[in-house]
Amino acid sequence: MDFEPLIDKKKERLAELEGIMSAEDFYSDPKQAAEISREYNYIKKLLEDWDLFSDSRRQLKDNHELVKGDDEEMAALAQEEIPDLESSCEKLELQIQYALLPQDKTEDRDAIVEIRAGTGGDEASLFAGDLYRMYQRFSELNGWKLEPLESSPSEVGG
Repeated sequence: MDFEPLIDKKKERLAELEGIMSAEDFYSDPKQAAEISREYNYIKKLLEDWDLFSDSRRQLKDNHELVKGDDEEMAALAQEEIPDLESSCEKLELQIQYALLPQDKTEDRDAIVEIRAGTGGDEASLFAGDLYRMYQRFSELNGWKLEPLESSPSEVGG
């Protein structure tokens, strides 16, 4: 997929946001300032991913050319790097595709999740504890802040 036109629009929008953020009265409306800052950071991350993707794609192309070259040692080294570069390109391409999708207005909202053991005794309590740890780890991996509001651990570790 050709992302160039979309990326160019994002670059223009980033320059526009930088102009808005450099204004003296930018922080006069804190809510709007926070919204603009969020959009700025989102686009900046997208463009950083784009730069990584472009570099990986360029390196992959160079490695394919080295593999076809006369130097066997360089060809072997380049061949070793190709699977990692292909994987990196695929991963970055998916991240870019996802980032270019229109954002949902509720995407950055907080959520309250309640986990209860319910019926089932100790087994249900253990499962609830495992489920909590799973969500805790998931939030850590995604860089989310987890704040338990209330907790009632059981004697068996759930």
